[in-house]
Amino acid sequence: MNKNEISYEELLEKSNYILIDVRTPKEYQESTIPGAINIPVLLDDERVMVGTAYKKESQEKAKQLGIEAISKRLGDITKQISKLSKEYKNIIFFCARGGMRSGSMTSFFKSMGYKTARLSGGYKSYRAFTREDFENIVQSVTLITLHGKTGTGKTKILNGLYKKGIETIDLEGLAKNRGSHFGHIGIPQDRSQKTFESLLYDAVKHRKNDVIIIEGESRKIGPIHIPNPFWDTMKKGIKILVEAPIEMRLDIIMDDYTGIDELKKNLLEVAEKLKRYMDENSHSKFIDLVEKNKIREAARLMMVEYYDPMYNKSLDKHNYHKEVMIESIEDGIVKIEEIFKKHI
Repeated sequence: MNKNEISYEELLEKSNYILIDVRTPKEYQESTIPGAINIPVLLDDERVMVGTAYKKESQEKAKQLGIEAISKRLGDITKQISKLSKEYKNIIFFCARGGMRSGSMTSFFKSMGYKTARLSGGYKSYRAFTREDFENIVQSVTLITLHGKTGTGKTKILNGLYKKGIETIDLEGLAKNRGSHFGHIGIPQDRSQKTFESLLYDAVKHRKNDVIIIEGESRKIGPIHIPNPFWDTMKKGIKILVEAPIEMRLDIIMDDYTGIDELKKNLLEVAEKLKRYMDENSHSKFIDLVEKNKIREAARLMMVEYYDPMYNKSLDKHNYHKEVMIESIEDGIVKIEEIFKKHI
């Protein structure tokens, strides 16, 4: 391999480096390598302009427009790279496929004396490597999966365990969705499938031990799909059923949703989508409670009339290794930690 290039696999063995994504802000926003910062060679509109020139005029015209565009920001880019070079030993540039954009940046800054390299194959090669490697790294992992009805505090238990230094992965947090029909409310929906997979790969790759606690999810968390290797590992893992009193569950639901902007509007929109799944009387009563700002009672109705019966039907699908009744989040943290310690 060219000494100015480095593969992602080789990069994993190094330390004290920074990844620079030189693609457009739009490309970066859609998906990138975790930890990378964006210093674009071309902005979104400039890339469209260069691409149009390449297709309709000539490669030379496209290059000319590209050079003119980048030259406007070269001074500012140089200042950023100079500052980063004082903190990081190696500066690694990458673009979509390891082509002209990252190559030109690598060559330019190397000629100025900076220690730089281009990620071989760019973002595309990173994706290919991590998808293949994911299948390998999950082989030695045991997943303890917390199942339970809506509002049993599984995510809060995970967060508490994480603060105690126990290995956890918050799938809903990575997906930016709580997993139910109401799961998107109050959470910005800007997580792409590629970004979710990258974050999940990183979490598994850099685990401290081979036992990880997660929350039970369906195959989809909102619009996000759990990758096959991880899903298969979930199915083979240890399944714990968490039970909690309904008033505690309602307290947790209210804590999660109270204070969200336009909550009533969002609840009514989701309720409209659920209309065909609910008893007409229950659906009308839910609408009425929300309209009157009786959110706790609306949540109780939705749990009792919709979510709990639906969850009860799925109970037989799982062979739970243990059932745990909790009286508080703290109680849940203690009891799940005891289970964790028996399996590490």
